[in-house]
Amino acid sequence: LEVSYSRSSGPGGQNVNKVNTKVDMRIDVPSAWWLPDLVKQRLQLQHSNKINKSNQFIISSDRFRTQTSNYDDCLTRLYDTI
Repeated sequence: LEVSYSRSSGPGGQNVNKVNTKVDMRIDVPSAWWLPDLVKQRLQLQHSNKINKSNQFIISSDRFRTQTSNYDDCLTRLYDTI
């Protein structure tokens, strides 16, 4: 699981150009030992539009004004997807 932060285009007022609130989570599907093979196959079939050429499943969030809220949103979406 790889997490990166960047500037968000979402809500934030004056902070939108100063604070890295957008969260990108990347999961290398083939090497995710903690995912059962059935889940890996389902991710690759049903969510192929969210998997890049490096076989990384990507979830992004910039819905909220804070980094921690966006991080929690990514985790929730990941949990719901799996």
